[in-house]
Amino acid sequence: MAPPFVAGAIAPSRERRNSSWYLGIDFGSSGLSAALLDREAGQLHPIYWEASQAEGSPADASFRIPSAAVLANTAPGSLGSEVTVKSVGFRPQALAAGEFLLENFKLPLKVGIPYQREAAGMYEPLLQWSPLQAFSIALPLQAVRALLATLNPSLRGQIFDGSGEVLDSAPRAIFAGLPVSNLICRASGLTPETLDAALLDLQGVILGTPAGWSDVYMFNLREAVLGASLVASDSQIFVVEDAIATLLAAVTPVKNGMEVESSAVDSAKGGEEAAPLSVNASSFSGGTLILNAGAATVELALVELPSNLQDLTRADFTCHTFAFAGDAFDQDIICQLLAKNETWGMSIDLPRPGHPDLPSRYQLQQRLQGSAFGLQLLEAARQIKVILQHQKSFALDIGQQHWDVKRKDLESLVLVPFVQQLNRELNALLSRAGMSPAGINQAICAGGMGAWPAIARWLRQKLPNAIVVQDHELQVDRDIFEIHNSALNSVSQSTNFSQKFGRVACGLASLGLYPHILDVSQQQYSDFFLLWELMQVLGEETLSFQEILQLLERQGVNTRTCEPRILRILEGNLPAGLVPAEEDFMLLAEESRQNPDWEAILAEPLFFEDVSRGYRLNLEHASVVREYLGKLASSSQQKLLEPLTLAWDVRTDIYR
Repeated sequence: MAPPFVAGAIAPSRERRNSSWYLGIDFGSSGLSAALLDREAGQLHPIYWEASQAEGSPADASFRIPSAAVLANTAPGSLGSEVTVKSVGFRPQALAAGEFLLENFKLPLKVGIPYQREAAGMYEPLLQWSPLQAFSIALPLQAVRALLATLNPSLRGQIFDGSGEVLDSAPRAIFAGLPVSNLICRASGLTPETLDAALLDLQGVILGTPAGWSDVYMFNLREAVLGASLVASDSQIFVVEDAIATLLAAVTPVKNGMEVESSAVDSAKGGEEAAPLSVNASSFSGGTLILNAGAATVELALVELPSNLQDLTRADFTCHTFAFAGDAFDQDIICQLLAKNETWGMSIDLPRPGHPDLPSRYQLQQRLQGSAFGLQLLEAARQIKVILQHQKSFALDIGQQHWDVKRKDLESLVLVPFVQQLNRELNALLSRAGMSPAGINQAICAGGMGAWPAIARWLRQKLPNAIVVQDHELQVDRDIFEIHNSALNSVSQSTNFSQKFGRVACGLASLGLYPHILDVSQQQYSDFFLLWELMQVLGEETLSFQEILQLLERQGVNTRTCEPRILRILEGNLPAGLVPAEEDFMLLAEESRQNPDWEAILAEPLFFEDVSRGYRLNLEHASVVREYLGKLASSSQQKLLEPLTLAWDVRTDIYR
């Protein structure tokens, strides 16, 4: 039975008041996974997808589908105005003329909110994918929406018919119909009928985010969820840091009754009722480090676990993101082992091994994505990263090029710089959290890079009293995917099944059992909303910070939960993503880097500060910012400039 919830600030809508289903979605740079929580029963159901094949052929199934989309350029050289999303969720063996594969499109979603600069114009900003390919950043958003739509049973027929019908009221240029998909979702322990009923009656959708990423990223993810019609309102969409979700997946005992998979599976089991399983049940306590090393970032978190996990709140966690992970590691393999400082005519600065160096890495990635040879190098780096964990050397040929790559070179030139930089990041995090290495009882490692033996060796040296637990070592009472797979195989030996279920997705869904961990205040009041309210209450008169807070409170803003963010905005730190961050400009086409709206916003300060007296508004410049915010708001389904009232069962006054 799920733990009792504290009365919330707002009740769920009448249509959904009896629902106890929460959907956790882990959208990663390389793949999408999901899990469904029945909060009332305390049961977790990892979701898998089957690829519908021609009649008589076996169906592939996987707990994780690629974050990949095929884009078609119907008018080459048009700077992306005629690029469309053709299909999602798989990597094709071959591409037709005018098509290209879009992968790693998580990062663009934090750059900015798509909007029309002119009434009938293309949606800005433009993403520079390769030297010769640029397209609206709305296309990655559409691709995410199409991936999420595979989780909506009501769209299943429309996904397959390829009619291109607009399935919601979102702007046509952003969501102009869904690409054809042959993916059907199922869930461990649920019949297809029960799963469909649950997905059509969700209490909430819980998404993950890297720590410190801007409100823009969360806003864009919510747009995709609403575009896929998974829930009716943005008040039912919640966001939590990936590292926190990793912890919840490791410490939460969640039962899965494995009721009736299908009639065929029942027959295979001899009609016996499957025994419950306990997923990731652990006895962790005290100082805990969480390390989730994926494709785009390494997510770190420190927390002192209480004896009763129901006492955990968001304030107990100290989170940090490090913008170097699997993709950057692949680039370092290319630069240090394959290219060896040879840029093949590319006039770019190569990134330093182990360092984020984001502008250099963005530019390098664009060049690699712009040629067949570059794409082959990227694929070779991914293979080398895996193969050299198991053997001492690897011979590789690409065209006329030949390499003999050795594990010792990978370790000294690529792995050691990465671990050294990761060690610096952890030292800074320990200092910020006021914890010592000796005070850590356990370190939980997840993600593709988190499974490396070298990471475990480093942590055992770094944390003398800690048990280091890697993703594959987390024990369960009975393996959920092993049981499921054996049942499927007893029906059809030809079924192909990916056995790795999404652990972070399970942790995200489990947030429904720990409502106090959600940072309600951060999600209720976005920085965009706070900026708008400040422009509403301030004028030419200089006011002290306390006077400004009083005016905001009269407007209904609970300033106790967001004072530091209000002060940062007044001091000139505009919301991240209002204008792309400096390091993200390299992701954009030259035309977008010179966006006149952004240039106008950056031309003058929005607030004037008198050190002794307080702050006042630059009235003339405020009209420029208001007009731009109005454009962003008109292009979205959410109410960008209003507070978000969350349908979440937790008091908001516990946040200080």
